[in-house]
Amino acid sequence: MKRYTKPIHLQELKPHRRADSSLALINVVFLLLLFLLVSGTLRPPLPEGFDWAETQQENGSGKLEGSLVLDREGTVWLDGDMLSDDDLGLLLEARQSDKSRMVVQVDRRTRMEAVSALADRLKAGGVKRLTLMTVETGAP
Repeated sequence: MKRYTKPIHLQELKPHRRADSSLALINVVFLLLLFLLVSGTLRPPLPEGFDWAETQQENGSGKLEGSLVLDREGTVWLDGDMLSDDDLGLLLEARQSDKSRMVVQVDRRTRMEAVSALADRLKAGGVKRLTLMTVETGAP
């Protein structure tokens, strides 16, 4: 009787490689860095020495993006750039889509005459609703 043999090949067991835990740490650090970069660029810069005006209660709302800043000298700023009267007029002409609303961040040391003059200028430019953005008293 003839015997037939056939070799059987078994897979060689390789030692299990441990997962590298530093990869998860690198991902977390990268996401944190990305968050810090994005959050730092969302808010436009305020003029040097700007101090928010305070209110006693919160009952309004307004968008921080695209808002004007009125500093204590009565100068108007937009996205960190000082605006002249001509620039403000051009800005009001360019804002055809949302011309009826405007938000202004106010410094607490701004004189009321400057606030009133800006409000009159914006009203003449077609702004129907003006929101003065302040911080609530006791808020950080």
